[in-house]
Amino acid sequence: MDQKKIVLRINHVGKVYKTGGVSTAAVHDVSFEMAKGSFVGIMGASGSGKTTLLNLIAAIDRADRGQIEIDGQDISELSENELASFRRDHLGFVFQEYNLLDTLTVYENIALALTIKRMPRERIKRTVADLAERLDISDVLSKFPYEISGGQRQRCACVRAIAANPSLILADEPTGALDSRSAKRLLDTFVMLSQTYGAAVLMVTHDALSASCCDKILFMQDGTIQTSLERGQDGTHEFFTRILDTMAKMTGGGHYVS
Repeated sequence: MDQKKIVLRINHVGKVYKTGGVSTAAVHDVSFEMAKGSFVGIMGASGSGKTTLLNLIAAIDRADRGQIEIDGQDISELSENELASFRRDHLGFVFQEYNLLDTLTVYENIALALTIKRMPRERIKRTVADLAERLDISDVLSKFPYEISGGQRQRCACVRAIAANPSLILADEPTGALDSRSAKRLLDTFVMLSQTYGAAVLMVTHDALSASCCDKILFMQDGTIQTSLERGQDGTHEFFTRILDTMAKMTGGGHYVS
């Protein structure tokens, strides 16, 4: 496994929204790279641009300037139809709201993405069974999303996100609706996905404890990346403390509002 392969390259990306004749730079001149197998967090107060940036990378919205390359493909060059196929083949999504279909069982929710990719039925069964066992949801595959816990639904969303072997997993506040135990289990899952499967995981979060599980943190303010932190050899507690210190400095020692 080549851990040095660049999966995501952001180059001077900007996005301006115009409302009532007033222009607001939601994202301004952002640049960074992510390698295969990395786990990167984006932190920032409300309105800092972190969710807008994630939406640009997900091709839910289009950047006004700069380049976003995923697996070497500049996504600004793709048509809407090409983008839909590109998302399916290269990206996995985990959101706070789960986005599972209540009319399908857990198994069917996961299998749907693989069926769309025309994966053979027996291979789908093996893939779902293997990942469900790894994420400890084998016993709920036949149940519907409303019949299982929030933590189980989020792990189902993780299995669905990685079943098609995406290069990049995008997670938007994935622990926001979970209790502390379920959140810890989900974050351990992200670490496993990056280390074992080699997926690059990009997570937007306001929570310093969640961020302390990442390899690197990008801190956004006013649409720009103000600073970043690398975990290095730090344990979770040491990295958590450094994250809190950085958050305090960015707000001048004041209260950090997410």
